[in-house]
Amino acid sequence: MLPISPYHRSLWVRNIFLGLFALGLIAVLFKLGFGYKQITLYKQAKAFYEQKNLLQAEETFSRAHDMAVLSYGDDEWNSIMFLLTSIRAELEGLHLHSRSAISEKKVAEIGVVYEQYQAVKQKYQNQKDVPGMFFQQLSAHLGMDKSFSDYYLNALQTAKAQAQSNLEKENYQDESFIETLLVIPDEYYGGKKKKQAELTALFQDYEKTKLRALIASAPFEEVITKTATSIRHYEKLGIETDWLVGQLEKYALAEIKEVIRSKDLSAFVDMAAAYRKIEDVLSTDSPVLDSITRYLEGKLKQAEQYIKSFEFTKARELYEQLNPLQDTATLLSDLEKLWLEYDPARLLQLRYPDRTFTDMLSGTDRWGAKLYAFGLSKADQRLYFAAKMPNDSFLYLDQSLDVDMKSAKAKIDDTLGSKEKPVIIVSASGKERANAYAALSPNLIKESLDKRFSVEADELSVEDSEHVIMKNAVGKGEKEIALFKLEDNGLDYIEKLADLEENPEETTEGNESGEATSPADGSTEGTDQTPPATQKIDVFAGPGDEYEKIGQVVADGSLQVIADLNGWYQIVFNGKEGWIRATESTP
Repeated sequence: MLPISPYHRSLWVRNIFLGLFALGLIAVLFKLGFGYKQITLYKQAKAFYEQKNLLQAEETFSRAHDMAVLSYGDDEWNSIMFLLTSIRAELEGLHLHSRSAISEKKVAEIGVVYEQYQAVKQKYQNQKDVPGMFFQQLSAHLGMDKSFSDYYLNALQTAKAQAQSNLEKENYQDESFIETLLVIPDEYYGGKKKKQAELTALFQDYEKTKLRALIASAPFEEVITKTATSIRHYEKLGIETDWLVGQLEKYALAEIKEVIRSKDLSAFVDMAAAYRKIEDVLSTDSPVLDSITRYLEGKLKQAEQYIKSFEFTKARELYEQLNPLQDTATLLSDLEKLWLEYDPARLLQLRYPDRTFTDMLSGTDRWGAKLYAFGLSKADQRLYFAAKMPNDSFLYLDQSLDVDMKSAKAKIDDTLGSKEKPVIIVSASGKERANAYAALSPNLIKESLDKRFSVEADELSVEDSEHVIMKNAVGKGEKEIALFKLEDNGLDYIEKLADLEENPEETTEGNESGEATSPADGSTEGTDQTPPATQKIDVFAGPGDEYEKIGQVVADGSLQVIADLNGWYQIVFNGKEGWIRATESTP
């Protein structure tokens, strides 16, 4: 490779410099050209500005400014043009936002954009200077006022049409027209007062017509529930609702008074419970709520009167019916306590509601129980015993019986055992003798019903707390009248008192005390204590002389005893319940 001579090297350097010079010259020429164009645009903008064609002035100025080649004009004019550019950017942004919201029917967004536009408009529309004129020209160019006007006028017409359609078709599922009417600006109604007056009249007419339609076709609860929903809706939107509450109260008061007049307690409770659920939309002095409270208080007092008259079933039914309006659990609990004290037989009825008992007896303060009751169940050949203990707990016992339950009768013998812990004697028809007897002693400490004896004999009478006399007993004592002693394992034969061949009247005349004895089945053969047939016994409404006297029964008649309580028997008397004193003359 030949070496490059100095001459050639000097030519290359010269050519490079010439190239760079040419490039610089081109750049200067381009800049001069752009500068000239920028100056021309600035001059055009100035001319448009002087002609009050502010839209063209601002647009031309922005094009010149974007070239960023050189500065032109004075600072004051430039500042004005920059302000117009910022106004354009703001208005065009609102314009795009409004078009998007209107096309997508976003009512809330349209309202926000409209308020923003009105704020900008308020700022510039009364100004006579350049920014005010520019705003008016640009707003008219974009057609923003017309766009909003077209939308709101159409929305107003459509909303009113929807309200009318709902009323005509009685279909109130879609009530979006309410929000639409509220967000339409005041000026489309002719001002704030006119808007308020027009919407108040429209809403009142709509809701009154709607309420009348509901009353004619829907039950009470649906009417008040839907109306309360409307009230909450209006309140949420900040609309006065006293007029609608008044209409609802007027309707409800008439309906509730009607069921009170008709004494339909079930309907009253349902309506009152439903009305209390809408308490949040009612005033504190609601006449309907006041009427409900007063009638409820009256019914609770009525239940108290039932209790005082010992009509516990009516009181319980009333409390249970009123429970949806007021918690009556405590009242029902107190009622049950009083009822049990009045009628301990309920101990069995509550425990075994589906079982039928015969010869039910009940009372207080025996075997260590505060209350007790027992009865015979023929269905399963058992004696059922119930007790309320001193600690208010309940004890339930039962024992099978090997006697003929079809003829069985039960009684408490206060002589055999002790007054506090007597023996229960069940008598029935016997297989080998006239009668069969079974004796039980409730042992509440051990929670058992202890069998004391089970025998058959023609007759059995109690001599004292430990002895009984039996006539012709099966086994030991057959064909004789004999004395037996009650032991833990049953009856032990003590001695013969007489043979059966002797006069029966003499053998059953008395005991060691010389008093006549009576058989366990309650008959009075062999005694001189049978009252004359004409003797009458007073029947009282309750277990005591202080209760009303409601009639009389024949002393030697046959009566159905329901319960005994503190020396009184509860009987069935002329189809109702009454009480007689448990004395020697009691039938």
